Amino acid sequence: MRFVYPSFLLVTLLISGCADPAQQTQPNVYYDVLSFVKQQISDLSAQKPLVRKAVAINDSKSQQTTRDINWSHELELFTQADINKPALQSSYQISRPDSMTFQYTLKNPDDRLAVRSLRVEVDSVTHQPRRIEATLQTSNPLYSSERTLLLESGAVGKAWRVQHYKVSGFQKLPYFDKNNFLVEGRVVAKNL
Repeated sequence: MRFVYPSFLLVTLLISGCADPAQQTQPNVYYDVLSFVKQQISDLSAQKPLVRKAVAINDSKSQQTTRDINWSHELELFTQADINKPALQSSYQISRPDSMTFQYTLKNPDDRLAVRSLRVEVDSVTHQPRRIEATLQTSNPLYSSERTLLLESGAVGKAWRVQHYKVSGFQKLPYFDKNNFLVEGRVVAKNL
């Protein structure tokens, strides 16, 4: 019995000492691209729209029209364009070319952050992203790459949905040729 009370007291203190995670969240400094893309991944996975997709690696090209797309994988690079992390709060220059555009560029070009720039254009009525553009770079002694991302969205009935996406760029390994790539998809319809 002597050990039960101190153990209970310790557990109670530990539980009460934990802060509510909702209270720990800080407001976003930059436009919340991650939440938008995650919602699109969820919606597109449920809807399974018909997509016309083109893929090119160097001179090799292929095209297909399909509903069978892993949207988490397909839009993964757009989730990596998230710059709303506490460590990045002062890393980007914010500019507003107009009231519907958010432009973020890396303050110090020598920083080794992957997201070099991010631009979000929102719809004047819904304030949903109409266009998201980002440039991502990775460079180390073993590997270098650059990826340019484009995601275009719009109204589809009463919903707001991705209509077009494009990822292009290159990957380079030491002692090997640079590989250029392109992945582009256009959402055709929800159902035939």
